Amino acid sequence: MLSVDLHVHSLFSSCGLHTLLELLEGGRRAGLAAMAITDHGLAVGNGRLTSVFFERFKCPYDDIVLYKGIELNILDDTGAVDIVWQFMPFIDIILLGVHPNLPPRGSREHYTAMLCAALEKNPFIDIITHPNDPAYPLDYLRIARMAKERGVAIELNNSKILYNRSTAEDALELIAACKQSGCLVAVNSDTHALHELGRDESVRPLLDRAGFPADRIVNRDSDSAAAFIEGRKGFKKEAIARNRAAEGKK
Repeated sequence: MLSVDLHVHSLFSSCGLHTLLELLEGGRRAGLAAMAITDHGLAVGNGRLTSVFFERFKCPYDDIVLYKGIELNILDDTGAVDIVWQFMPFIDIILLGVHPNLPPRGSREHYTAMLCAALEKNPFIDIITHPNDPAYPLDYLRIARMAKERGVAIELNNSKILYNRSTAEDALELIAACKQSGCLVAVNSDTHALHELGRDESVRPLLDRAGFPADRIVNRDSDSAAAFIEGRKGFKKEAIARNRAAEGKK
């Protein structure tokens, strides 16, 4: 069981079933110390991000930390992503995945190049989500090496294996690439339904089997998660400043 879950969807994503309060209350019952609500960017699943959440909502509980996040989508070969600049000053953590807004069953080289371009163009990305999606194959070692260079974490997604959308063998290949490259990883539930919060039972045995170093798991505890998020705030501040400067020149 996780103590910090950094990939959770509310009903503001079309794939999520629950309200913010239901998720926070469920996280408390599950014993989570912290969670990140990371609803999809607008390019996937009729995403409907709201300014009220980012600009005004405050966690009503003092026994669980709420991180405000977003799971972005790659838009094209140039590495463009669907960040909403209005919300950027309020975002704690930014995830990025390859999602069904892109055509599936393309080549490994194509999707890898797209993801690398997105990381290059958007240094504020913190975690690469579910890279072991068979519909969007990736070169794990190339992605892991780039993640290492940029201090980005690669996600080991419990739901992908739990619901047979990827295999344990594929996850072990991903873990091996992360181990070889020296990159960070994040173990997340990718919660869509309440009972999934904090679950890691499909991933944890594979990490143990591979002998993956525990100190490279960014959300191994609440302190490590907080340190990871705090350490990457500078990238977001720099991006905000660049965007404001670019807008000012128009």
